[in-house]
Amino acid sequence: MTTPNGPPNGPEDDWADLAQTWTAPAAGEPAIDPAQIRALRRRDRLARLNFAAELLGVPLVLGLVAWAVVKRDLPWPVAIACVIFTLLAGAVTLWSRRGDPGLLLDTPQTVVRTALAQARMGLRWAIGGAWTCAAGAAFLATLGGLSGKWRAEWPLLAGGSLFLATCLALYLAHARRCHRRIAAHEASLAALDDR
Repeated sequence: MTTPNGPPNGPEDDWADLAQTWTAPAAGEPAIDPAQIRALRRRDRLARLNFAAELLGVPLVLGLVAWAVVKRDLPWPVAIACVIFTLLAGAVTLWSRRGDPGLLLDTPQTVVRTALAQARMGLRWAIGGAWTCAAGAAFLATLGGLSGKWRAEWPLLAGGSLFLATCLALYLAHARRCHRRIAAHEASLAALDDR
């Protein structure tokens, strides 16, 4: 090899061997599966997008409640119930993302640890979502009870109840998937640690 405007380099300056050493797995260590890396990156992007959307929803809903109080004469008890529900949902979102390690993709062990952390965060998100659905049901009951118009507002209450039931079913299905992923990742990590 020659460098521009300089003397030829010797074998000690050949970076191709060093690059190959850095990118090749160590002897006896399994290679990192590129499909798993793509899946981890995809899950990370989706989780961050979902987190941002949920957090941006909090000030949006609070603004709508304030608007409804000022412009549409929303009763104060209903407004307070809306604010409590919205703040609870925001707190659950923050709780579910705590301890996010980011993407650690150096070795097979760190890849599995990252996948395990993602599965645990997904489980917290599903549990939090289920509790948010329960709070939403209480909110709908409060809304119907405070307005005194159960019969007049039944389409809103029925639609809200159907939405919450659908969300609850999806959260519980996600929780089951996360439990399976956690068990698989823990088994993989134990197998890698035994090597």
